[in-house]
Amino acid sequence: MTTFELMSYGPLGEAVEASMPTSEADPIGVWAASLSLYSAAISRRVRLHNRRPVVVWTVLAGRSAIGRKGYALNTATAVLAKPIGGFIHSRKRAGVSSGPSLVDMLSGLELDTMGAEGGVDSRCILLEEEWASVLKDQKKCSKFSTMFRNAWDGKMISNRTKKDGLQSVAQPLLGFHAHITPGEWGKYVSSSEALGGSYNRLLPVLVTRSKMLPFDSKPEIPDTSALREAFEWAEEENRVMRFSAEAGERFDEIRAIVEDRMAELPELLASYMERSAEQVHRVAAVLSATEMTEEISREAVEAAWNFVSFSMSSVEKLVKDAATGNEGAKPMKTPEDLIRDVLRRCGGEAKSSDLLRPLWGKLNAQAIKETVEGMDDVEMWSEKGGGRGAPKIMYRLIEEGQEPVQPKAKVIDFASHSKSQPVQTPPVITNPFEGLI
Repeated sequence: MTTFELMSYGPLGEAVEASMPTSEADPIGVWAASLSLYSAAISRRVRLHNRRPVVVWTVLAGRSAIGRKGYALNTATAVLAKPIGGFIHSRKRAGVSSGPSLVDMLSGLELDTMGAEGGVDSRCILLEEEWASVLKDQKKCSKFSTMFRNAWDGKMISNRTKKDGLQSVAQPLLGFHAHITPGEWGKYVSSSEALGGSYNRLLPVLVTRSKMLPFDSKPEIPDTSALREAFEWAEEENRVMRFSAEAGERFDEIRAIVEDRMAELPELLASYMERSAEQVHRVAAVLSATEMTEEISREAVEAAWNFVSFSMSSVEKLVKDAATGNEGAKPMKTPEDLIRDVLRRCGGEAKSSDLLRPLWGKLNAQAIKETVEGMDDVEMWSEKGGGRGAPKIMYRLIEEGQEPVQPKAKVIDFASHSKSQPVQTPPVITNPFEGLI
C-alpha cells in the first residue's frame, strides 16, 4: 500500500482517491486540504467527548510550482464542492494577521447569524495560500499567537476596542489551511513560537507533484453523494464523538509511542509534536463522522495515526533542513529583542516617539505597549510636562543588576482630577492613556 492509501479512509478517502487520476497534486496534499475544509464545515455540531472542537489545521510545505500546493487545494475544493461548497464559498477568509482582527472576524460572523434558524454560527476557514507574507505581519501583534492557540483549543477569545467595547467569541470554530515553501518555513516559522506551542496545533505535510498531465486534460469530479449525506447528518443535531473500546486501546498505545518519540528528540523538534495524540483523535473523529456514526473505530484511528505520523516526519525534515540551511544566517528577532536593541542604542531610556521611529514597519505603538507589559526587564511610565499636551510615555531597560527607578505605582488618570486638586505625578506608573502612544 502507498503512504496515502494507509491514511485514506471512508467516503472522504474514496472521493480524494477517485479524483487523483486527473490531478497533478500530491494525494497527501489533497487529503490534508480536504480534512481542513471538511472538519471546519462540520465543527458547529460535531465535538469530541471532552467538548473540544474537531477542526484539523493543515499546512502544505512544498517548493514553488513543483509542490503543486495550489493544485492540491483546488482539487480538494472541487471534490467537496457539492457536499460543502456553500460553506467554503461563504465562510473562507484570508489575510488575518492580528489578534484583534481575528476576534473581529469571528465576532462579526456570530452577529450576522443572530436569530438565524440554525442558531449563532462562527464557523470560518482561513485559507492562507501565501502564509509567509501573513506570518511576517503576525509577528507585529503580540496577541495573535495566544488567540490563535485558544481558537484551536475552542477557548474564548476576546478583545476590547474604544469603538465597539468588548468583543468576544465564546467558542471559536476556526478552520485553517496554509501553504509555504520549505525555505520560507526556515525563515518565518520561529523557534520561540514553536516552543510556545503555536505550531503544534498544525499538521504540516511535505508535498510534491504527483504527475504531469497533458495541457488539455480536464478534472473529473467523483460522486460525492455519500459525503453530502454525511454532512447533512452532521448538521442535523449535536454529535459527540467517542472511541469504541478497541479504538480507545489503540489510542492509548499511540499516546505512549508519541511521548517516547518526543523524549528522544531535541526540545525544539518535540515541541511541534506535543499535540500529536489529540491530532489523531480529531482526524479519527472527522473520518468517523463521514460514515455517519458517533463511534470512532479502530480503523479510523489507524488511518488518522498514519496521517499524523507522516506530518511528524515532515516536521522533522523541515526543522532539520532549516537548521542546516540557515547556518550563519541572521535570525529574525522577536518584538522583545527589537525593543531591547533600540533602548540600548538610546542609552537605556527613550520616549515612545524615539522608540517608534526605528521600529517603524515592525511594531506599532499599541504593539510596543502590549509587548512591554509582558516584559520583566523593561518598565513603562508616563511623565506630564509643564504644558497642556498629553503626558509623555517613557520606556527604560533594566539591565542585569539594576533596580527599577521606583516600584510601579498606582495608575492615576489625570483627566479625572479637577484643577483645584493638583496631583503629584509618580515617576513610574502603568499606562492609563490608551491610544496616546
